[in-house]
Amino acid sequence: MYRALLVEKDQAFMEKAVTFLTRINRDLRVIPCPEPDDMPELIDKYHPDIVVSGHDPTAGMDGFTLFKSLLRRSDNFPFIIMVSNGSQELAVEAMNLGIDFYLIKDRPPRELFNDLTDKIILAVEKRRIDEERSLSERRLKALVRLAKMHSYGFSEVAHFVLEEMVKLTRSEMGYFALYDEKRDLLTMYSWSQAGMKQCRVEDKPIEYPMETVGIWGEPVRQKRAIIVNDYSAPSPLIKGIPKGHVALDRLLMVPLMHNGKVIGTAGVANKAQPYDGSDINQMALLMDGMASIYMGRMSGEARYETERRYEDMLHFAPVGIMVVDNQGLIVECNLKARNLLDQLSDEGHIGKSLIDYKDDFTVQLYSAVMESLRSRSPSSAKIRFKTPQTNISIQVSIQPRMNGQDPKGAIITLEDMSEIETSLEKLERASFQLNVVDRMTFLEVSNQLQIINGYVNFVSSMSDDEVLEEHMERILDASGRIQERMRFSRDFRNVGIMNSEWQSVTDAVAQASLAADVPEGMLQINTGNLEVLADPQLPKVFENLMAMSLQEEGVTAIKVGFNIIDGRMRIVYQDDGKGVAEEHKDQVFDASASWAANGMYLVKEVLSVSKITVMENGVPGEGTRFELIVPNNSYRLRS
Repeated sequence: MYRALLVEKDQAFMEKAVTFLTRINRDLRVIPCPEPDDMPELIDKYHPDIVVSGHDPTAGMDGFTLFKSLLRRSDNFPFIIMVSNGSQELAVEAMNLGIDFYLIKDRPPRELFNDLTDKIILAVEKRRIDEERSLSERRLKALVRLAKMHSYGFSEVAHFVLEEMVKLTRSEMGYFALYDEKRDLLTMYSWSQAGMKQCRVEDKPIEYPMETVGIWGEPVRQKRAIIVNDYSAPSPLIKGIPKGHVALDRLLMVPLMHNGKVIGTAGVANKAQPYDGSDINQMALLMDGMASIYMGRMSGEARYETERRYEDMLHFAPVGIMVVDNQGLIVECNLKARNLLDQLSDEGHIGKSLIDYKDDFTVQLYSAVMESLRSRSPSSAKIRFKTPQTNISIQVSIQPRMNGQDPKGAIITLEDMSEIETSLEKLERASFQLNVVDRMTFLEVSNQLQIINGYVNFVSSMSDDEVLEEHMERILDASGRIQERMRFSRDFRNVGIMNSEWQSVTDAVAQASLAADVPEGMLQINTGNLEVLADPQLPKVFENLMAMSLQEEGVTAIKVGFNIIDGRMRIVYQDDGKGVAEEHKDQVFDASASWAANGMYLVKEVLSVSKITVMENGVPGEGTRFELIVPNNSYRLRS
């Protein structure tokens, strides 16, 4: 899913943009912003993936000023600017400011909005790849530093790990506690700096008996990670928060394990977006390293194994790691870095200066290292060079090593981006080609089918021959089936492509009723403020269920509601038709069954990728009834 905030004062253009963009790509959601001053509020409310802005200073619409305001807010959004009358000066200004794309409005609408759709997707995907790469680099640096902290006091290690967990999960605060199994006691060991500043609880308790600890103790009890993405939702485990404690919106907690036993727990809170499995992995890697260091204080053998494991990890890491002194002499390099240097020289590398290779790559690397040492600050660069076999692109990160105030060298990470950049270019081209072919094929076949239907109806009107009329009906029926299969293929292509997102069931059902053309007064929605975490294609589920009901004679009412039985959330869809015969119930979602529809197969697939199970349990003769069973962590009731 791509969320684009469109800042535009021209209301006619805004309406046209919303219509075209969402029709061109159903994964694209447009958030209108007719007043530039409302942009910060809408960003905080909807968390868009990209900002698209018009530029017409004569109408009070200055896109360049908006972009600069985003920079002042440290909002690192991709940005596209559109101008009515472009000029070379405006294009150069956009490029110099770092704006992602500069588009000219004055062209046919379909051409403009097709181009804008492609640019939105490219800019967002590029930013996502850059963020993931940055996150991986930050995690690697944290692991490298953690691997060298065996001589540090455990308090320093715990504080370092905690702060890194807060950063890597993009949280606002965090904590770390140790668990004493014999005393069944949880001891608060460390708070993140932000957590200490925001928390105003008087006489903060240090020790917590497990019998008094609510949800905070669940990672210890269950020995697994616990995610709470709506802390305000009712739960028997949540006992509120002490007076003066910072408000909590979301919470992620993981256990600190060693040899199958829980020795502590850590948590982070108040990420802007919901926590997911990626955040658990970020914390688990650091917690594993800290557990080894903690137990190493108690066992020399454990310390040795930890050092050996991290040495192996660094030696065989999938990125190159190199250590140089303050003169650019290579002190150490892992296997990946050595393989890279072997392409430049077949001689030994330890003790050799970077400039001794007399190669474009090492000369640029030497210059970047010296600049980083002079500034005493980390830096990064992308270096491209050629070998007899291929072109290589290396992402370089440099971390100075200090001796007091004086630099004594640097740690360099080298990530070969050649294949990634080549693959990204191919992916962008393939995606563009597939979208073009898909649009052209769908439109062309649809047009030709309409022509066929028109001629069939024309021929039918010219003859009273019953046999001919019967053949014409069969042609129209076959044409309808082809169109149905085309719609199914288009919808099915998007299933599971985007991440699941929180969706209002009421809104999804209402949207589906419009698409299925349900007669007014037939549908009754009783889902209130229920939200589920599901594939963006969720409205298609209800649309196809309604289509199945409407195909049946005698259906006069459709109801959608929910209930909670034995702690399980069940969304119930039912109609008052004849229902599904007992011998057909096992084939409802089987696309190969002679009487089943592809739409029901789509229902099963959308729900499957959303981890939602579905069954038909209506009584034949009393109507169709479907139950959608939602996992416990995939639904919430908004207040």
